[in-house]
Amino acid sequence: MPFKKILDNLYLGDQFSNTLKIDCEVKMSDIFYRNLCKRENIIFKNSNVVITKDKLAANIVDCYHPTILNKHYFLFAINFIKQNIKQRRVYVHCQLGVSRSASLIFIYLVIENIINIEDFNLALNHFIDNFYPYMKLNSGIYLYLKENFPFQELKNSLNESSVKI
Repeated sequence: MPFKKILDNLYLGDQFSNTLKIDCEVKMSDIFYRNLCKRENIIFKNSNVVITKDKLAANIVDCYHPTILNKHYFLFAINFIKQNIKQRRVYVHCQLGVSRSASLIFIYLVIENIINIEDFNLALNHFIDNFYPYMKLNSGIYLYLKENFPFQELKNSLNESSVKI
């Protein structure tokens, strides 16, 4: 089962492999979204995400066509990571830890200029070779990443107050 430290305070893996005491989680799955919606301590909720003090769950499914995805899944999750990573350990996962969560971390590293490579395929290979060898994208996620790389629209949208919590 995949589990890997990506950066200081940032970890990536599947739903079962977290072996550390983690302060907060980003859960990239419609199942986790539905479960977290049942909590009483919700800070924010819409059709894309639900957020508590220590968790964010994105209502995202593994898809085979990029039109099912929208930037809001990633905006809230990236903002949550940015708000917490300096003081808290953040664990990002989906069910298997190879597609949805790995794509979020890839986007995060590109937006933060930690991966600063202009060619999509080279950047993706760099991520796999240097950060997370377990990545195995389904076709919809892959096409979304390819069509939106280098995620300038997402980066610009992070400055909007609509994604602040």
